[in-house]
Formats: sequence, structure tokens, C-alpha cells
Amino acid sequence: MRLYIFGAEGQVARSLREAATGSSDFEIGFGSRPNVDIRRADLVEKAIAEFSPTIVINAAAYTAVDKAEAEPDLCFAINRDGAGIVAKATSHLGIPIIHLSTDYVFDGKKNDSYIESDAVGPQGVYGLSKLAGEQAVAAANERNVILRTSCSHHHAPVS
Repeated sequence: MRLYIFGAEGQVARSLREAATGSSDFEIGFGSRPNVDIRRADLVEKAIAEFSPTIVINAAAYTAVDKAEAEPDLCFAINRDGAGIVAKATSHLGIPIIHLSTDYVFDGKKNDSYIESDAVGPQGVYGLSKLAGEQAVAAANERNVILRTSCSHHHAPVS
């Protein structure tokens, strides 16, 4: 299997790189700035076409939750527009996409784990941008899986 991962410097990409080390079952290609900026469709499509992956994983994101409030345009450019660009490129090339999102798309008020069917209600720029990214991916490539990751500490109930 050939995986191409956007967001090469992130934790997810590092973990996948470690997991695949020594395995002959996986070949992994990585794209990250400045060589492959997900805000640039030409660079994204070229990178995917050259590597010819089986699956693309979009782990690239603007993740500075607090800073996002002061940089909404940049946050949306990466988390919504960039995600949509990657999904469009994969769709054009007939490749499925796994897109990483976050539980920040929810309001954080549930005292239990969130499930897929729970109503979304992002409370800040970061959550809004990630939800918009999910929508952009789903609209651009029907062969998608959207995974919402969670850091259990950020939505802990207040006692």
C-alpha cells in the first residue's frame, strides 16, 4: 500500500512513519510546507500524481486553537480551503482520502464521548474551520473517511 500524507511534520505523520518503519507492506510519501503547501492546488496535485498513492491522508492543519481567534483567515485557508484542495485533487486522480478532524467541531458540553451522529456546534474559529474542512472534503471527494480525533483533556467536564 502506498500512503501519501500531508502534514509531514505533525504528530500523526511521525507516528505513521514510525509504525511503517521496517515494513515492506507500506510505502509512505510525505508533503509539507514549503515544498507542498496545501493552499496551492498545483503543488498538491503534482505531489499526489508523482507519488501515485493508494490512499491520501490529510493530517495538515492549522492547530493553534487560541491563536486562531486572531488569525481566522489563515486558519480557514489551511483547515477549510486546503482540505478542500487536497480532496479535489484526490477525487480528480480517483484516490480515496482520509481527512483528520477534531472533536472541537462539537460544543464541548457533553459529559460523555461524542459519537458521529451528535450535533456539531463549534465554539471558536478553530472548530468552525475544521467543520468547514470536513464539509469541503465530503463535497469534493465521495470516497472519504473523516476521523475526528480528541485530546481528552480539552473538553473535560467542570466539577
